[in-house]
Amino acid sequence: MIAVDLGAGITRIFNSDYFGESKKGGLRMWNALVYARGGLAMHAGCKVVPTDAGERTMLIIGLSGTGKTTTTFTRQNNSQPVRLFEGGKVVGTENGCFAKTFGLDPRHEPAIYGAVVKPDAYLENVSQRLDGGPVDFFDTSYTKNGRATFPMASLGIWRDPREIGPVSHLLILNRNDNIIPAVARLSSAQAAAYFMLGETQGTSAGGAAEEGRALRVPGTNPFYPHRDEQQANRFLELMESCSFEVFLLNTGRIGGPDTDSRSKKVQIEHSGAIVKAIAEGTISWIGDPDFGYQVASSLPGIDDPELLQPRLLYERTGRAADYVELVTQLKRDRIAFLGGYSGLQPEILAAVE
Repeated sequence: MIAVDLGAGITRIFNSDYFGESKKGGLRMWNALVYARGGLAMHAGCKVVPTDAGERTMLIIGLSGTGKTTTTFTRQNNSQPVRLFEGGKVVGTENGCFAKTFGLDPRHEPAIYGAVVKPDAYLENVSQRLDGGPVDFFDTSYTKNGRATFPMASLGIWRDPREIGPVSHLLILNRNDNIIPAVARLSSAQAAAYFMLGETQGTSAGGAAEEGRALRVPGTNPFYPHRDEQQANRFLELMESCSFEVFLLNTGRIGGPDTDSRSKKVQIEHSGAIVKAIAEGTISWIGDPDFGYQVASSLPGIDDPELLQPRLLYERTGRAADYVELVTQLKRDRIAFLGGYSGLQPEILAAVE
């Protein structure tokens, strides 16, 4: 049993072998404190992207396994994990990073790999066949849920969030495998709705029970201790108090799972090009007739329009009817999910109808 007294700031733990509660207990209290002070705690990373027009500060939110750490540390940038923005101001809580290690490859994620293999990193559930020998981030004989903790200094380039400018962009990551485009631009109400939906496809980060399942966690934040709709309502308030754009990024696949030869993977390089183009303002947008958000008609660094507009892939492969069915089902599920929260601002629910 875990008994939480928010008023007194005390958590009492009885007979739990969940070591993560040592951290979760503090984050739960911090979430409540931040909300009481007019802000919103976020399960997020932060990166600063240099452009010809000046630096752009981005927050990146998403559940475990969506690519939050990878997107944060892919270099167009200086980086620092954070979990808060307040009126556009960024405040960080940690001087380290907790990264998923399965499939870690220095060719695609050099900053994270370089930090993870340093002596001051702590590795958990990572294969090492010989004492003192190399580790194998691709060995799944025990589990795919390997983790590493390392200090920010191990990255070589990082910034104290107190030294960076206000938020200019926020990215919501969703590891999907069918009709979510590689990137979409959201209105304020849509942004609050997708923030509340907290959608992704479960990965090994959540254990075998979650892997492959469709998940929804409001705010992508498992530490929030009050009513979930408070997060979405506060998010909408904060968007109105400062000027920043919100984008939805699919870090999974388009057109089906990896077992479907007709599907296409959104590669790390694609996501990197998207982040760069968002920061530089070089994406051309058109309206999506099904979901009402905007999708890219052209994006520097991505030559495949089917990654940007999934309908095109489904039509080319003779699955137009499947696409319509998936749209109908997804909209129905989203309306039902958000409709279960009586305290949600009405414009947030209307944004997915």
